[in-house]
Amino acid sequence: MRISAESKSTSRAGLLAICGNPNSGKTTIFNAITGLSQKVGNYPGVTVEKVSGRFAAGKDDRRIFEMVDVPGTYSLAAFSPDEYIAASTLYDGGDGADRPDVLICVIDATNLRRGLYLLLQVLQIGIPVVVALNMVDLAERHGIEIDTEKLSRTLGNIPVVPVVGNRGTGIEQLKREAVELATHPFPPAWDRFDDTVEQVIAELTQSLNDRHRSRAEIIRVIFDQGGPAQNRFLAEAEAQGRMKNLEQKLIAGRKAIAQKFGSLSTAETGLLTARAAEITDIVTRKETSEQRTWSERMDRFLLHPILGPIILVSMMTVVFQSIFSWSKPFMDFIDSGFSALAAFCVTVIPPGPLQSLLADGVVGGVGSVLVFLPQIIILFLFIALLEDSGYMSRAAFIVDRMFRWCGLSGKSFIPMLSSFACAVPGIMATRVIEDRKLRLITIMIAPLMTCSARLPVYAIMIAAFVPYRTILGPLNLQGLVLTGLYLLGIVMAVIVSFLLQKTILKTERGTFMMEMPSYKVPTLRSVFIRVFHRARSFIVRAGTVIFAITIIVWALGYYPHSTELDKTYAQQMDAVERQFARDESARETAVTRLENELTGAHIRNSYLARIGREVEPLFTPLGWDWRISMAVLASFPAREVIIATLGTIYNMGSDVGDESTSLIDKMRKATWESGPKAGQPVFTLAVAMSIVVFFALCSQCGATLVTIRHEAGRWRYSVGVFAYMTVLAYISAFIVYQLFNSAGY
Repeated sequence: MRISAESKSTSRAGLLAICGNPNSGKTTIFNAITGLSQKVGNYPGVTVEKVSGRFAAGKDDRRIFEMVDVPGTYSLAAFSPDEYIAASTLYDGGDGADRPDVLICVIDATNLRRGLYLLLQVLQIGIPVVVALNMVDLAERHGIEIDTEKLSRTLGNIPVVPVVGNRGTGIEQLKREAVELATHPFPPAWDRFDDTVEQVIAELTQSLNDRHRSRAEIIRVIFDQGGPAQNRFLAEAEAQGRMKNLEQKLIAGRKAIAQKFGSLSTAETGLLTARAAEITDIVTRKETSEQRTWSERMDRFLLHPILGPIILVSMMTVVFQSIFSWSKPFMDFIDSGFSALAAFCVTVIPPGPLQSLLADGVVGGVGSVLVFLPQIIILFLFIALLEDSGYMSRAAFIVDRMFRWCGLSGKSFIPMLSSFACAVPGIMATRVIEDRKLRLITIMIAPLMTCSARLPVYAIMIAAFVPYRTILGPLNLQGLVLTGLYLLGIVMAVIVSFLLQKTILKTERGTFMMEMPSYKVPTLRSVFIRVFHRARSFIVRAGTVIFAITIIVWALGYYPHSTELDKTYAQQMDAVERQFARDESARETAVTRLENELTGAHIRNSYLARIGREVEPLFTPLGWDWRISMAVLASFPAREVIIATLGTIYNMGSDVGDESTSLIDKMRKATWESGPKAGQPVFTLAVAMSIVVFFALCSQCGATLVTIRHEAGRWRYSVGVFAYMTVLAYISAFIVYQLFNSAGY
């Protein structure tokens, strides 16, 4: 039945789902069809990402269709809730969603037999299917000729459209075929199983007649023993009071199948594999050639035991350098822009809480998030290029052996490397890891990598308290300490990963299998779309929460605001104006000093300072006084905030940098105000090392914790990361302080 434009004027005219094997070009085709009209979310109750988009079809009768990009898979078999809910999108749209009107199954023309295996499972669903035969140009280069008309007839006359996704070839025809099926649907034919299997399918299909269940889902109930499909089936049977009867039918049916075929899996895979091979032989003609393909020739170098790692390290050095250095001008531009905006707020708004809220809270909070945007864009630009070109699989293959013993996958390499620039894009990059447990382990150790936000803390502490002493020729002590801090994060990450995979995220790793797709030239459109959506996701999801956290810290640092202090310093300011009325330079210096003193007095009287004094006994074993404790607490949204906070506390203003000699001089001269250490220096080498070790291991980054929550799907993972890293940082800082202090440093 045709859906009229009038009846669908304010809603979608149809729902399409696109599926396919990993590396089949499915997402490239999805991007080519939907463009920028995409939205990203998660399937209900799980962390599997759900990407959907819209496109218009028709000339005179314009209709809007929605398309869902189903995560890549080689089979509909599912043994985890994440896999099942993603796969069930093809059955019925997933829990609480609509059933798709049309399925687009993308098949790599260079791997037709493998793609047909999934297609034969998809046909069992009973929803109209269009086949997008992608990369036909690569197949031709490999001497593979596929008769698409014969393939269509063999599959029951379902549409088969030859496509070159990265060039946009065949995309319009694919859309027309999909829209035509949505308008005039016809169910596809499917291959029958053995009579024994068909009997079990028929019995279970009739058992729960109050709910429509596709044939494909019943097949999953039978063959995925112990999987989510079985559990859902039995849960519904229990709700109807028929649990025992249906469970007995299922057990008896599986037993009969296993007796005939030797195992459950053989009954399904044997038929589908043989059928896929038969169809491939019918529709394919391949020219025999002794000549190596371009990809094979490239892999002789890129996968070489010696050259491969060298090329990989060189390439990752470029990626790392670009994230760390190339982004700096853009980050400085954003930072200066927000600084100018804050200065404008100070100029146009009278002094008071509103001025401070806008300049320090709102503008400062948004700026502290957006300053990382260039790193996000550059990182995902490289990831998109590496993935679309086919090199990412090679990189994972090369480094997998290095990570196996501590529970990580080769695909953990890129996220961990990216985290040296910023943990936020590094954690977002874990999306390339399919295994959920391995992905969670990588997420939970990524913040241990030394990010660029830690460098200001390292720089000022090392410059102030670590002597510049030459060691072993060109090496110096300050550089070695900085290198040691980087290595500390790596070593701790390896230890934590090993413990996680042996305990709460225990996983039995089998043989690492990674498909090596053909090398392709990435399409700029697809790369742009992926980078655009990742950047937008970072701004929307991380920015909103970190903005709120920054406002809270601002309020704690501003209130209670003493009017008596304002009056006292106003009188001193008037005296300065009169005293230096004829000396502009001296007047500006004196006014700046008084303003910094006033700001410092206010923050020392704030709730944040009171909290610092309350927690001082907790941090005294680390060698910290209340001012260091307060500065550390204030640096929770962003680590580098500690520099500005210390500058404010010591009446230097908040615009000091990590190379500020005046702040270093103030820190060197600072003494304990009370207690048994009264009059003694606050900062020593032992204290400085305690601080940098704490910052090396503690998760003081609101954006990171918010990103962990988004990527892992639960706040408990963010809380867990914060808890274990804080405890680890505290214990390590305590040990370092006690060792250095006992040695007289």
